[in-house]
Amino acid sequence: MSGHRLDKLFRPASVAVVGASPKGGYGLRTLRNTRQLGFPGRLYAVHPRHDEVDGIAAYPSLLDLPEVPDAVAVAVPAQSAPGVVAQAVEFGVGGMVVYAAGFAERDAEGRALQERMRAVAADRLPLIGPNCLGVASFRGRAALWGIEMPYAHAESEGVVAIAAQSGNMALTTMLSGRLPAVAYAVSAGNQAVLDLADCLEYYLTDPAVRVVALVMEGLADVPRFRELALRAAEQDVAIVVLKVGRSARGEAATLAHTGTLAGRDSAYTALFRQTGVHRVDDLDELIALCRLLSAGNRPRGRSLGVFASSGGECGMVADLAEDVGVRLADLDDTATRALAAVLPEHCPVANPLDLTAGAWGQFDVYETAALAMGQSPDVDVVAFVGDAPTFSEPLDGNGWPEMVGGAGKAADSLDVPVALVTTTTDVVRDLDAMAERHGVVLLAGVRPALRAIALAGAPRPKPVPLPPDSGNRPTALRLLEGGEPVLTETAAKNLLELYGLSVPRGASVADVADAVAVADDIGYPVVAKLEAAGLAHKSDIGGVEVALPDRNAVRQAFDRLTRAGTTAFGPDTPLRFRVERMAGPGVELIVGGRNDPAGSLVVVGAGGVLTELLADVTELLWPFGPDEVREAIATLRVARLLHGYRGAPAADLDAVADAVVRIGRLLAELPEVTEIDVNPLLCADSGCVALDALVVVGGRAEGRF
Repeated sequence: MSGHRLDKLFRPASVAVVGASPKGGYGLRTLRNTRQLGFPGRLYAVHPRHDEVDGIAAYPSLLDLPEVPDAVAVAVPAQSAPGVVAQAVEFGVGGMVVYAAGFAERDAEGRALQERMRAVAADRLPLIGPNCLGVASFRGRAALWGIEMPYAHAESEGVVAIAAQSGNMALTTMLSGRLPAVAYAVSAGNQAVLDLADCLEYYLTDPAVRVVALVMEGLADVPRFRELALRAAEQDVAIVVLKVGRSARGEAATLAHTGTLAGRDSAYTALFRQTGVHRVDDLDELIALCRLLSAGNRPRGRSLGVFASSGGECGMVADLAEDVGVRLADLDDTATRALAAVLPEHCPVANPLDLTAGAWGQFDVYETAALAMGQSPDVDVVAFVGDAPTFSEPLDGNGWPEMVGGAGKAADSLDVPVALVTTTTDVVRDLDAMAERHGVVLLAGVRPALRAIALAGAPRPKPVPLPPDSGNRPTALRLLEGGEPVLTETAAKNLLELYGLSVPRGASVADVADAVAVADDIGYPVVAKLEAAGLAHKSDIGGVEVALPDRNAVRQAFDRLTRAGTTAFGPDTPLRFRVERMAGPGVELIVGGRNDPAGSLVVVGAGGVLTELLADVTELLWPFGPDEVREAIATLRVARLLHGYRGAPAADLDAVADAVVRIGRLLAELPEVTEIDVNPLLCADSGCVALDALVVVGGRAEGRF
């Protein structure tokens, strides 16, 4: 054992099943599952009215057992479960699974019942559930699992560990014939005590686990998950996550653009990208990616060399590859000559490579093609395409043993994976076993296969340490004083300047004489803007005047702004005005952010009037550094403008990255700031200037992320 607090749950020496009955149900099935896995330890049943259950000795209660069991499965109704948990704590049980539903997922009464059970277990009893299917430990030959399950995973050394909030999705995943051998699987249910992060932490103690697959709805402790994900990256353990609830509605109304552009799911996107976690969209992708990442050789990158005995299949791969971020590799001269030697004279060498139908079933051709592509320096993954749907049996005699065997022989001498990609997910079972015997990775379905290649080849991020505190917080808190939920633009820009961002020269004024004096001082042309308590979007009410060339233009603009403010807020509302130097040309970005249970999330994207029209944004979760900002910005469509477009000068990307990091630091150090928008951040060749700023003040968001 590893000495981890969950050892007794995953590798128990003794198991008791409370509520096991000869009539059936989760308790009886748990006994049978554990025996079927070949559990070598002691197995007990607990039932007040039976002396034995299915040949297993039964005892009236936990306290009557001849020893303290390492692990206990509880198959009793919800109302009875807290009492069993209390007995287990008193007895010193090592770990527990509670199957019953009817807790927090049901109603207020159920939530109270779950809280009572959680309080009893607390840090004294590691507990999975309630409302779950349990723990299947193929490595420990123990199944505290309440329904039918696949036993075959116990026959080989598992390399994949699964944890899911959804019991059915956990079961479906480990039932797949295309998934590599499973070491552990957990259906976590309501996560009253232990959650997916606890499972991940335990899985990282097993050196045989190479891939962890998680199906989650949310995280309670983002910093802890981040730490575990970075630890996994250091250990070369891949994490694959299917996060459900991407389209969930119910986001609170927001004043800043950030709230519109970045739904709650954006924080997960940023978290996963910055920690090297692979996010998939469905179970087909999850299974394909687990299979690819479990291979002896993992992809070095996203560059693919692919061949088939069908031009149509080659065309489909070429069409889909670009969509999912897979690049078709350039083949070197050595590979080109080797491939030309096995092709008919009229066929050109290309990637994808159509070997033509004449190559079907040819061992030597498939070996040569796989070897030539795999040795070409630009190729990170080799794949060949073919189909063997359900009614393709028998595979012997129709070319499959020769093709898979030839590709597998090449795979033995390559340092990149060789995959068999089927054009549909309907695959005859024998093909998967054949591919595995020959060291070939079977990936079912072109799109899931290409997505798996794209995700597996993504660059691993470097961990970013939490930077030291800036020391700005005491001064910043004074700027936030005043009680208004929206800071004036002047107060917002003072806050930005405190954190080192540049803003245009200017000042806040109360009358036209001061406005003209400020304009004379800073130089023309100028911009004049309306300032009023709680005013979030000035342009919506005609509160912005730009390119004012002289004193007379400032006076006329002042009159128009006064009328707009009076119309919007009434004649008795005190108004102020901000006068600033007009900025020069540049690329307009939005850099916004918000504080919520996930932490400090920063959004970067196309700014100005195009912000919501294009919704061209990327997200970063604090902490992050300049390198992470540059990588994130490179994914934007507007990135081409920043690099100089049609003769325009390139923007100072170092200054852009620095500005984004400073806004992230501001949010992290000031949880009182609910949202912030700098829109636009004008990016020129000589630096960045925050032309407008909106800061919304509130309390720190709380609750499950």
